[in-house]
Amino acid sequence: MIPREIRAAFYIGALIVVLVFIVLALSYCSEKDRLKRSKSEASVATATGKALDTVAAETPVIRQDQEEKQRAVDAIEGSDTRLPDGFGADLERVRRGERG
Repeated sequence: MIPREIRAAFYIGALIVVLVFIVLALSYCSEKDRLKRSKSEASVATATGKALDTVAAETPVIRQDQEEKQRAVDAIEGSDTRLPDGFGADLERVRRGERG
């Protein structure tokens, strides 16, 4: 028969080993999640950088296109005059197919 003190020490030692194993498993999972999150953030940052580079490269072309469209609108006779009051309501009514 094993003495009570040795048995208690064995249980305490086993409990410590189990607790150490749990702490190690939790820290492994936490580190794995942190690594996964950092990879995801890096890929988002890369995609955002590429998108911003594309926009920066295309900005002059977009501005030129907008200026050309604005000049075309300005060339239309009456494009600078105010629409009559109630025009928006009438347009919405026509859009919905209502007669009035």
